[in-house]
Amino acid sequence: MHVFNLVHETRSQAHTASDERKMTRKQKAETKSQDSASPKKAKTEEDNGQEGEESMVDIRAEFEKFCKAISEHLSIKQMREILEANGQYSSGDDDAVVPRCQDIMFYGPLDHCPICGGMLECSGDRYHCVGDYSEWSSCIYSTREPPRREDTLRFPKSVESTPVYDLIKKRGDPKKSRPPRKYSAPKKPFDGMMISLAGRLTRTHQYWKSIIEEYGGKVNNSVIGVAGVTCLVVSAAERDRGGSSKVAEAVERSIPVVREAWLSDSIEKEQAQPLDAYDIASDIAVEGRGISLDKMDPSAEALETITADLKVFGKRGVHKDTKMQDEGARILEKDGLLYNCALSVCNQKNQINDFCIMQLIMSPENRLHMYCKKGRIGDSIRADDKLEEWEDVDDAIQEFARLFEELTGNEFESWEREKKIQKKHHKFFPIDVDDGVEVRHGALGLRQLGSAAAHSKLDPMVANFVKVLCSQEIYRYALMELGHDSPEVPIGMLTDLHLKRCEETLLYFVEKVKSMKETGQAAECVWYEFSQRWFTLMPSIRPFTFRDYTDLAEHAASAYETIRDVNFASRIIEDMSGSTLDDPLFERYNKLGCFVSPLEKDSDDYKMIVNYLEKTYEPIRVGDMSYGVSVENIFSVEVSACPSLDDIKKIPNKVLLWCGTRSSNLLRHLQKGFLPSVCSLPVSGYMFGRAVVCSDAAAEAARYGFTAIDRPEGFLVLAVASLGEEIKEFSSPPEDTKALEEKKIGVKGLGRKKTDEKEHFVWKDDIKVPCGRLIPSEYKDSVLEYNEYAVYDPQQVSIRYLVAVKFDEQGVVYDTDEA
Repeated sequence: MHVFNLVHETRSQAHTASDERKMTRKQKAETKSQDSASPKKAKTEEDNGQEGEESMVDIRAEFEKFCKAISEHLSIKQMREILEANGQYSSGDDDAVVPRCQDIMFYGPLDHCPICGGMLECSGDRYHCVGDYSEWSSCIYSTREPPRREDTLRFPKSVESTPVYDLIKKRGDPKKSRPPRKYSAPKKPFDGMMISLAGRLTRTHQYWKSIIEEYGGKVNNSVIGVAGVTCLVVSAAERDRGGSSKVAEAVERSIPVVREAWLSDSIEKEQAQPLDAYDIASDIAVEGRGISLDKMDPSAEALETITADLKVFGKRGVHKDTKMQDEGARILEKDGLLYNCALSVCNQKNQINDFCIMQLIMSPENRLHMYCKKGRIGDSIRADDKLEEWEDVDDAIQEFARLFEELTGNEFESWEREKKIQKKHHKFFPIDVDDGVEVRHGALGLRQLGSAAAHSKLDPMVANFVKVLCSQEIYRYALMELGHDSPEVPIGMLTDLHLKRCEETLLYFVEKVKSMKETGQAAECVWYEFSQRWFTLMPSIRPFTFRDYTDLAEHAASAYETIRDVNFASRIIEDMSGSTLDDPLFERYNKLGCFVSPLEKDSDDYKMIVNYLEKTYEPIRVGDMSYGVSVENIFSVEVSACPSLDDIKKIPNKVLLWCGTRSSNLLRHLQKGFLPSVCSLPVSGYMFGRAVVCSDAAAEAARYGFTAIDRPEGFLVLAVASLGEEIKEFSSPPEDTKALEEKKIGVKGLGRKKTDEKEHFVWKDDIKVPCGRLIPSEYKDSVLEYNEYAVYDPQQVSIRYLVAVKFDEQGVVYDTDEA
């Protein structure tokens, strides 16, 4: 917690009468002279300011007169020719060409972008780069004071005969004075606006109030009796609920009712966005086609994607929209190639976040069809799709390859056979889908859950546990929570090559950011480029621009690890969509190669674990709600990939610790054990580099196990970790995590809270259990809230127990403004 000290300024005391009497006549005269001179000086500065403003007014007036003459006597074609002759950006609509041409003829030609070397264009009161930062993203450089060249303007012959030629030729001479283009101070997006808030938004009303005021606006809690309310901001879910009384009052008074996105988009684009584009009624599509997922309130989107059918389950999956899969159709396979491709491209500056599915499909009657569906991710209902029948297989293959090359800039056969690919500017990039069945299709659906465990040879409690891990639900929730849940893209069935490409992209960027020397907009471009690259490789319904290490940890590193583990689960579960009479749970359990057994609730170990949990847990806060935890069941586990308890006892400094994980990651843990964190970031969970990270506080582990208030069940893992002979302690991120990784030194991160050491005890002869009440530590400025332990060798960590828990709502505290 940061403590801010209030510094009170004191004014020096005025001279006393006796002090004044001690002043000499000369001092008094000098003082009088200075006092009389000051107003004159101030007046002169004021006059200079007025003269500067008057000069700006004169320049603007001259510019407007110049623009009028240009518009009257030059055609759009001539203006484009002038732009081209002077190396300026000449593409785009006619309305955009006019101000660009006027700008360079009056103020001088624009120089190149200082970041990427691309062309700049005049757009309103700002200048934007229209070039590319890399093959993955556009350049986002923007300025109000662009660099200009001191070149003489060149004019095409078609202009020489116009009445304004002498005027523009005079202006085009750099020897003549070219005035700088100056603007008044930029307006804030919400200047002069009165905004009202209603309902449960994604951020608290207090948060938005402070942001709105920072950007020039004011907030009023009511729309009644207040003149000049600009709009009422609500959750998009209000449309589906029918609207609150506050919404009804706003509608009665013709006050626009807009989605919360209007606030964030206006701030991001530095000007208030059109209200009608965010109206909660107007965003309903025509022809009853529904609202796109990316425009929905996140909670409404979750309800859609959590039950949506996966359109393509894997490399051999025929797209569901063709309605051919149920007829027994299959993906064409010829000469070792499967003709099924998923493509993606993301470039937020250009409002592009698109997917494309291409397939050659053979019906049971050997009739060949080509299917292509292309559109915005999250808006598949408006996507263009086409299903065509082809008589000649070779012609269809040739057309498929041509279309692939048109969309990606690469040859299909080189990609499919050798995985040779190079990202091209403004082109799609392949999502390398593997041959298998994604869990959102192959895992147990709701209708199968009831019977799946009934016929199993497993212990009933173990069967129910395995049933949870083999159900679609936990994987759908995991992908939904991460925003990677588009039904169009089988992101849970990717090849190892594609996952490796994502990992390398993340690691390269992390190292680049840590050594980055760029600042300002140059640094913003680096972050933006990675964001576009990441969301092209990992398609998301809601892409955004990463801003800091926390974003990287939560939405890149953690997302990668979860998607990797969902892919692992797909390969374990395979296709369970058929009958459950043949005991599919027992088959999947055997594939894990582990041993799971329930603990008796009256056993000493069960009581010890419950005590350890209760002592080291603190309620989790989600918004205004607090969640406690209760134990449902505890399972003892033996993972073949982990060292046994006897083996790990041979290593010194053993501690029983909590590990947090999503339920969707458990199948991999049970077969492969823990994997180290994917990267090193100066935030909790990644602070110590590529290590297995645990905690002595169940509260810390619960942050990872509890991920959604509408899915309160989860698991916490208890593992024995050996820290080895040498242990290093840190209360801040270590400067060199690579040295720790290479030497495999045990690490303890010291948090602001610790467990009371007076209550610690020893278990199983020499394993320390740091069970105790959470109390403040001496490290009040630590970046960690709770102690964390890092082990760099996975063979020094042995998973011992899985604790099935339920997170229970403790109470609700409402903001009076939101009630």
